[in-house]
Amino acid sequence: MIPGRPVTLADAPAIQALIDSDPETYALLEGEPVRADEAEQLLREVTPGKRRFTHLLDELALIDLLEGYPDEHTWMLGLIFVAPGARGRGLGTQLIDAICAHVRAAGGRTLRLGVVPANTGARRLYERLGFVHVARRTRTTRAGTPQDVDVLERAV
Repeated sequence: MIPGRPVTLADAPAIQALIDSDPETYALLEGEPVRADEAEQLLREVTPGKRRFTHLLDELALIDLLEGYPDEHTWMLGLIFVAPGARGRGLGTQLIDAICAHVRAAGGRTLRLGVVPANTGARRLYERLGFVHVARRTRTTRAGTPQDVDVLERAV
């Protein structure tokens, strides 16, 4: 089971508050400053033909997970954002472990995620949890600027 509870647009204020609790880290992840409607825009994103799971855990963490991307056996962790006050206590590890268990139970074989090179703390966590580097990609941020992202994955 994916940790937390599924969200709706009614949860946008709580999600926005979580994101706003650490605008520097969120800007690092997204490559630009947090928008006032960041949560609403996140909740409105759609990937045609794919099931998306966005969950909020007690206003402490946000998870955004995409089933079957880039292939039917791989799931993509688009976002995991832990509140600053909840970091360093093992919550990220617990969340990744639970996500992997969910993916495995749903028939997935691999969990993939992207991490910006400057997010060294997250990178250390992912590597400790068995993720390996598979590619470096350059994506375009909403502002149109290029941002490098390392693609990591692990078997679930």
